Amino acid sequence: MLKPFYTFLFLFTTGSLHTYAQQNLSEALLMQSLPKTYAVIKTKEAIVIDGLANEASWDLAPWSDKFVDIEGDLKPAPRFDTKVKMLWDENYLYLYARLDEPHIWGTLTQHDAIIYHDNDFEVFLKPSDRQSLYYEIEINALNTIMDLMMAKAYRIGGEAIMHWDVKNLKSAVHIEGTLNNPTDVDSYWSIEMAIPFASLGTFGKAPTPRVNDFWQINFSRVQWQHVIENGEYKRKKENGKLLAEDNWVWSPIGVINMHYPERWGYIQFVEQIDKESYPKSQTIKQAAWNIFYLQQLYFTENSHRYSNRLEALPGFEKVLKHNISGLRHRITTNKDKTFYKSELLDPANHLKVTIDNFGNYTISYEQ
Repeated sequence: MLKPFYTFLFLFTTGSLHTYAQQNLSEALLMQSLPKTYAVIKTKEAIVIDGLANEASWDLAPWSDKFVDIEGDLKPAPRFDTKVKMLWDENYLYLYARLDEPHIWGTLTQHDAIIYHDNDFEVFLKPSDRQSLYYEIEINALNTIMDLMMAKAYRIGGEAIMHWDVKNLKSAVHIEGTLNNPTDVDSYWSIEMAIPFASLGTFGKAPTPRVNDFWQINFSRVQWQHVIENGEYKRKKENGKLLAEDNWVWSPIGVINMHYPERWGYIQFVEQIDKESYPKSQTIKQAAWNIFYLQQLYFTENSHRYSNRLEALPGFEKVLKHNISGLRHRITTNKDKTFYKSELLDPANHLKVTIDNFGNYTISYEQ
């Protein structure tokens, strides 16, 4: 049973008909798994970024779960293993990734080239739950970097800010094998990276996380099937078209799109590992985004109008009912229901979340 905390309001304004709909209910159902979590240990040891991770601190950092297909259990396990580990100190988030690979190749050498046209490794990082801002870093086996900032996700109208760079980023690649040599079989390539907190800071907010802070993060590996032509690796084609790449990730999204930051995993900055946990906002955040997904479907199915009743949303029983339990809610719409704003309260954790049909998401603490 839902718990409205006041009656529905109807605004006499005109909302936009523009929407970013899920394709169908099955997509929403595929995005219900809990995100992965990882406790990042604080280190006092100087970390040399050389691609080797041979400092003692790295031995204390646990490996993540192995990567899976971006769609999760819907698809077979990746052909090659990928895993990461992380550390932090007052200045940097450190990461080390190992990508098993029998054929290590790369072609792109220019900064901010579209790196995923090679096999690559990608970092997606969202430091604040109160802002939609997030960052993406891509790297190939040649240690070529593409980095960008997103004010909000592509799927809800965001645009990549390509001229932004992670200032003072440190990265290195180690290759266990030979690069761009198709005559042998390689073992793996590894990436070591130091991401400066100062480069991710915003005005008025300290860039360095505090102990027990949570950030959202995800990692993606783009892997292409290849052919060898004139002694060089090329992406494989069929009938003149490139075969689709594989997308292997740490925390599965459920659909083939990394730009769902609400679906990324969590890292917690700790001094020592006790137990992995979730931020107390996880439940209310998942409920808010489920409302967004289902309102998109309702909009498509109902003459470009939104619902003012959660129970009327398609898939309410399967997707939303269980994680709305214990929360209070209200929905505001305009007169012709081309705009809505949902507001959720979590009395137990003193949290308030709002989300609207444009994907504008806010979270605050209530007294």
